[in-house]
Amino acid sequence: MVDNPFARFDIDHLSPTSMLQFRNDPALGMIYLIYGIREAGSPAMHRGQALDQVIGEVLAESGTTSCEGAVNLATEKYDALIAETEESYSKAAIRKEREIVVKCMTHCHSVISDWKSPLSYQHPIRLMLTDIEVPVIGFIDLHYPSEVRELKSSARPRWEIVEDHAFQVVAYAMAIRQETGEWPKAVVDYITPQGMKSYRVVERNRWVQEVVNTAGQIRELLASCESREALCSKVRPDFSRWIWRYRPNAKQFALKHFTDGNG
Repeated sequence: MVDNPFARFDIDHLSPTSMLQFRNDPALGMIYLIYGIREAGSPAMHRGQALDQVIGEVLAESGTTSCEGAVNLATEKYDALIAETEESYSKAAIRKEREIVVKCMTHCHSVISDWKSPLSYQHPIRLMLTDIEVPVIGFIDLHYPSEVRELKSSARPRWEIVEDHAFQVVAYAMAIRQETGEWPKAVVDYITPQGMKSYRVVERNRWVQEVVNTAGQIRELLASCESREALCSKVRPDFSRWIWRYRPNAKQFALKHFTDGNG
């Protein structure tokens, strides 16, 4: 029987998120995939969740929801998410992100009101890659007949697609291509307090290769180690990379269990 390194480490699937963690720093990817370390939530995260969900609902109603109604829905969802969390946030941070929710929904409503209803919201995907024993699974925000759209909220304007977002949405497009035989357009929509900007991924082949390569690199690393201990001794976190600034739980774990990195 051919050795399955994913099974050795009890990994039954990859996701665009776990692959991106690995792409940004292999140690971070392993902490996410194997040890299941996650970060605490934040008001900004709940802002994104609220906007995402309400846009899905507005589109399901074929754009008949008024701007005022959409704003009210978004703030209600945001307030509910804040109330339900076990985390403690500062009142100033909660208030700031709530104001951003209002501005974002106010500006984007006129844009999404002209969109058609998608085939589905949070459409599940399952992508199989050659020589990778486990699937890549995830959820497409908006699945249309000829395109996949990923919604991202941002407190500041975006003038181009963030690389991580291009990776993510192309992985979704690859899954639809595998499912239907046709390539959909891959689009990222940035919802900001200044308005909404949408960008189509134009370097699709580049990002397809990035997805394939990242999965292959994860497998190669797992195959080279017989145990978690061997993995921790082989991988060196690079704490000089920006991503560690936003991963305090992962960084604390890495400092304790992995070979010392930079910083």
